[in-house]
Amino acid sequence: MNALSHHTTAARDRVPMPRKLAYGTGMIGYALLIQGYMQFYNPVFNDTLGLSPVMIGWVIAITRLWDAVTDPFMGSISDNTRSKWGRRRPWIALGAVLCGLSFVLIWWFPEGRSENFYFGWLLVTSLIFYVAFTIYSVPYIALGMELSPDYHERGSIMAIRTVLQQGGFFIISSLYWLTSMDCFDDRAEGMKWNSLWVGALIVVVILIPAFFSREQQTSNTAAANGVQKKIPLWRSMKETLSCWPFLLLSLITIVSLLGLMMVGSLGYYVTIYHMFDGDKGQTSGSLMTLVNYTIPVSTVVAVPLLQRLSVRLGKRKTMIAAFAVALVGTLLKWPCYTPVNPYLSIIPSVLLGVGSAAAYVFVNAMIPDAVDEDELRTGERREGMFSAVYSWMFKIGAAVALLLAGYVLSGTGFDAALEGPQPADTIFWMRVCFTGIPAIALAATIVLAYLYPITEEKAYAIRQQLEARRGASMADAS
Repeated sequence: MNALSHHTTAARDRVPMPRKLAYGTGMIGYALLIQGYMQFYNPVFNDTLGLSPVMIGWVIAITRLWDAVTDPFMGSISDNTRSKWGRRRPWIALGAVLCGLSFVLIWWFPEGRSENFYFGWLLVTSLIFYVAFTIYSVPYIALGMELSPDYHERGSIMAIRTVLQQGGFFIISSLYWLTSMDCFDDRAEGMKWNSLWVGALIVVVILIPAFFSREQQTSNTAAANGVQKKIPLWRSMKETLSCWPFLLLSLITIVSLLGLMMVGSLGYYVTIYHMFDGDKGQTSGSLMTLVNYTIPVSTVVAVPLLQRLSVRLGKRKTMIAAFAVALVGTLLKWPCYTPVNPYLSIIPSVLLGVGSAAAYVFVNAMIPDAVDEDELRTGERREGMFSAVYSWMFKIGAAVALLLAGYVLSGTGFDAALEGPQPADTIFWMRVCFTGIPAIALAATIVLAYLYPITEEKAYAIRQQLEARRGASMADAS
């Protein structure tokens, strides 16, 4: 297939726009949950309550590893569920309610307690939070793989999902300003009260795909109709982990996570202590909100452009190009995060948004292609297990990255007990880590993306072989 010859999505494989929007709305909840948790545990528990960053790192690592352990079980449960609502949607609905309640619980701690008390509170509430998140997220991601069997339509679904997800990022970014308002004594009190409306919103947006989005009834969803036998948990995990294209996508995710999440919280500290000399007032809070707005905005702008480019170049080449743009943005953190002109920090965020768009759209759109390759090899479909194992790897990578993040922050010499400015050496090493670690990770991610083997031509060839094996066309199966 040359650059000017591409497959056109058949009418039977297209997903109606209302169903795409209903499915994508659930990703707003995903963003609210994860970004709300990750962006505020340090400002609240470390910078406000004084909990050690190393202790916080251990909490995050333990809870994410626990989350990773529960994912394969949820994937197996989802794959083997039989109901008139399908395999995924009953669990998504249950997860919606549990996620909203558990998110609020994290921030409603009593005041004036010891460091050990807050360590225990964060640990226990985070464990509850991640169980709820697993119940929702694993079936939700699996549902997205079942909406269409087409190579390009999968990209369109993930593009819409990614655009809607930015609404969640936008809302969470607003919390930097909302939690620093003068009506609150500190950011901890601000987060406590703001969590109520965020939790309610989480429930609403996750329930939308549970009620209004469903699998396309094709031969891909034979298991949902009770044709495919139930698959034992451990065999399903083993076969999923032996799928090489899927493992490459997982490695791309893990490496990028290690680079970005290890220093993600440093953006807060570099802004407060390098650009504003320790001032935690509304001025610095407003800038952080503005900077964090630019990532979802640039992602929304980049998604349709990257999706159009991928139709001509393919998902892999487009993803590589977008990661290269993000690498440039990361390197620009050094000159652009400056007290002379703090608003220059918007520039790296704009470029990072392009890389964010590629990661969210293309990795998730390429996993269903790997599921097809796995079915060709094993004769079984296991979207739930692929969702679970991908989430499992994602969370192990995140757990390691967040554990190391505590040591990175501690290693810079940061001392939360100091009022106002931090030492010059601390600021220097914060900036080195904030710029250098993600730059190395993004360079490695580009190499891994280059090795991904499923092109557009190969994806359609796999689908044709699957349909021949099933003995009927997709139209007959539907």
